Amino acid sequence: MINWMIQRWPGFSPYSFVLFVIFCLLAGAGAAAEPVALALEISGEVTPPIEAFSEIEAGKSFDLGAESRLEFLHYPTCQRVLVQGGRLNLSAENFRVNKGKVIDISRADCPQRVKLAMSESSSGIGGVVLRGTDSKELKVSRRPAFMVFGRELRRFTRLQVKQGPTTVLEADLPQKPLFWPENQPELAPGGDYTVQLSGPDGASHSIPLAVGKQDGQKIPAVIHID
Repeated sequence: MINWMIQRWPGFSPYSFVLFVIFCLLAGAGAAAEPVALALEISGEVTPPIEAFSEIEAGKSFDLGAESRLEFLHYPTCQRVLVQGGRLNLSAENFRVNKGKVIDISRADCPQRVKLAMSESSSGIGGVVLRGTDSKELKVSRRPAFMVFGRELRRFTRLQVKQGPTTVLEADLPQKPLFWPENQPELAPGGDYTVQLSGPDGASHSIPLAVGKQDGQKIPAVIHID
């Protein structure tokens, strides 16, 4: 195969080919897999261990033994799934259970997901991408819930929900999930709200919120910081 490539591509030496392969392998190893599911409830022993409300990346698999259960929300299919036993494999398109069984499967509201790209040249944010929507606002209920993940999560220590200049909720990070406190007044639909992340090194970003009429939010809005 190498000889064929060298003959087909003049000037392409075996040394160049080796460097090309190494570059591709390093690039693949450095690329982070896309989260495809959210673990909701775990009972029994799961290998490797996973905590409730942790994101699961594409390509991950879990051994559930004979009786252990894992309930998760699969982002690509917007399905809430409860599996028992066997081995669970998750991909970017679907999921598969070997030698186990699906106890329950149902349609679910997929969480609003926002991806923040950290800027390398400053302490701020370089870009924002909302997943699964054309809106520039993060859609939440009157009593929203949030989760914050990502490699750069350490850059942030506080989460605030603000209405204009007024702070209506403030909490420490990381705290996942962050559900709206029962003693906290609910948000007003259509209000001028934002969720703001901030850190001691000056990293800060505000994401506009679109507050709907729903009373509660079972699945938190996901903020992912790269």
